[in-house]
Amino acid sequence: MAEESTTPQDETQAETQPASRKLAARLGYAGLLPAILLALWLFGIPDNHPWRPTTIALLAGYAAVVLSFLGGIRWGIALSEPDETASRAFAISVLPALGGWGALFVPPPYTFVLLAVAFAAHGAWDTLTAQRGKMPDWFARLRMQLTAGIVVTMLIAFAGTA
Repeated sequence: MAEESTTPQDETQAETQPASRKLAARLGYAGLLPAILLALWLFGIPDNHPWRPTTIALLAGYAAVVLSFLGGIRWGIALSEPDETASRAFAISVLPALGGWGALFVPPPYTFVLLAVAFAAHGAWDTLTAQRGKMPDWFARLRMQLTAGIVVTMLIAFAGTA
């Protein structure tokens, strides 16, 4: 029976891959914190609180930035597409940024409904992409967890502004 040989590069990849997954998860969850804190603050303060308009703007702006980041991930995936599908993939990858930006022009509480729908749609998109093998399964699982967190957060913000 032949023994499998491993190269130092194989061992290094095996050691760093779980660490990079852990880092991605930690950064993803840390990225949820500002939205969660702002949404809870918004839900808890009275309508006439002097910081309420600023809190709404900060939360909506942060969510729009996160959607832009997610669109950037899609842009990166499009880089590996064959030429015949890359153009479409690049064009579609800008939709999250445009949706987030457009949500900033919608009055609260509907801003947060639109953002919740955009995040849910993006999470579904990522799941379908992983099923087609164009994204690692672990990343799709992480994205679904983060999607659930941000959608609930946007719904809390909706409730806090309705």
